[in-house]
Amino acid sequence: MNNTAVYIAKPSPGMEQVMIDLCPPEIDLKFLHPTNGKQGTLEEASVLLVNSVKVTAEVMDQAPNLRLIQTCSAGFNNIDLEAAKARNLIVANCAGENGTTTAEMAIALMLATYRRLCQVNNLMKKGEWHQFTWRHDSYELRGKTVGIIGAGFCGRAVMQRLAGWEVNIIYSDPYRMPVDVEERLHATYVDMETLFREADIVSLHCPLNDSTRGLVNKKYLSLMKKTAIIVNEARGAVVNEADLIEALQNGTIWGAGLDCWETEPVDVSNPLLHMEKVVTTSHLGGSTYDALRRMMETAYGNVCNLYEGKPLKNVIVGSCCNDF
Repeated sequence: MNNTAVYIAKPSPGMEQVMIDLCPPEIDLKFLHPTNGKQGTLEEASVLLVNSVKVTAEVMDQAPNLRLIQTCSAGFNNIDLEAAKARNLIVANCAGENGTTTAEMAIALMLATYRRLCQVNNLMKKGEWHQFTWRHDSYELRGKTVGIIGAGFCGRAVMQRLAGWEVNIIYSDPYRMPVDVEERLHATYVDMETLFREADIVSLHCPLNDSTRGLVNKKYLSLMKKTAIIVNEARGAVVNEADLIEALQNGTIWGAGLDCWETEPVDVSNPLLHMEKVVTTSHLGGSTYDALRRMMETAYGNVCNLYEGKPLKNVIVGSCCNDF
């Protein structure tokens, strides 16, 4: 039995060591781009462990022993699902395992943006003191309306964590939550136009697909309050960056907290990197040790279940075969 799992992204040395430490003995873990672990190849892999690296039909065809593509994250838009289906491969993710981490980051971006934390931090380190400089033009969460787009695990985790912040929560999603869940989370369902019109903070937690690509565009931005902000913990392409740049430059909206980008790594010439009221981070919303440990435990659990012919969790494409 081929039990070789190959991680095809390039991990940091610290992440690689955690993956090695958590790996069950029945899995032969290798790395396509090792820093200290064992060198592996696509040709020998029965399982590909991936994060954001694109897994195309060409990549799959270089792995003749492949049975499972296991993402070590919640997202899977980097995988050609039709190609996987055509090759009878299983694709599974770690849905929910970094959702709480991402939710915490979304709230951190709300606070950091409205309170200008990064701007003030940089000026403090230059020796400047700004206690009251922006008292007239910085804001708190209390009393604000938070509009959440996407009521999946991450969106609901944000709602749950905002309890006690004295905010009004509205949300929009193609699938409305059950009434009892709305009541528990103190969330009100609205259409998209109402959300953009009423929200002080628009927080993005939807998947990237044909219906959400470029969702945040000039049409919706023009509906927003001049003191409103956008927070993106979804995917970069959910936002039309050109339209967002224009809205910020024209004062159509107040600011933004951006963790995800249309192009990653982001180009240093991107105007969003140089705006005072835009807080920028490098797609690290789910990047904590706690989340990594949970995701790897889930991913390794699926790999072991595959080898044993047991059902897998969070299957996106395919099903477990007992003749592996």
